[in-house]
Amino acid sequence: MTRGKLRHHLRVALDRRKIRERLAADTRLGRLAEHCRWLDVAAIQAQPIAAARFVVIDTETTGLHAYAGDEIVSIALLEFVGLQPTGREFERLVNPGRTIPAASTRIHGITDADVADAPPLSALLAEIGEFVGEAVVVGHHVNFDLRFLNRALQRLAGCSLRNPWLDTMLLYTGETGRMGHYTLEDVARACGVAVTGRHTARGDAQTAAQIFAVLAARSVDAQAPVARLRDRQYDSDI
Repeated sequence: MTRGKLRHHLRVALDRRKIRERLAADTRLGRLAEHCRWLDVAAIQAQPIAAARFVVIDTETTGLHAYAGDEIVSIALLEFVGLQPTGREFERLVNPGRTIPAASTRIHGITDADVADAPPLSALLAEIGEFVGEAVVVGHHVNFDLRFLNRALQRLAGCSLRNPWLDTMLLYTGETGRMGHYTLEDVARACGVAVTGRHTARGDAQTAAQIFAVLAARSVDAQAPVARLRDRQYDSDI
């Protein structure tokens, strides 16, 4: 084994030991790791849409690159049962532990001063995971948001969210057959949804939630299983 490979294996072993120690010390984070590991994805996807729990997510960040140093600065989660909002929400500013670039502040309006007293994402992960629970995660370009969350989860808890997800852009392309890249405004306009609070986590989550309700109702019967929506977002030959 070369020295480089040996250093890599030692670093991985040390990281795993730190994760085990962290999970043992933080019971909420430990429960989240177990929950992610044993989540019954098939059972979630077998639920009828009308009875399923959905969590709509949006984040604002320091930039676009989750694995190259960018971090979350704001997150919002909205709960739905079936296609109806329950009114339960989670919204937080997040201290990214780094400077927010001026170019990013011009988009979402969040400054270093705004997040100076906010908790880091590491302090919110257990609460976020508990809110998500066994829900289907919904968002516009939702994998962007999930990359940021899963990077933090992998680093701190050695796990990732395995929840089924639905992307409102893919649902739109599946429902219309119009392949391409569509912004939140594009899809909202096509669905007759008003856009408010653009580039705020809560505002964009609310817009995505309304889009989801419109597209899901158009696409399948409410008694169909969640898996049918998962399939529908990949359909292009309609």
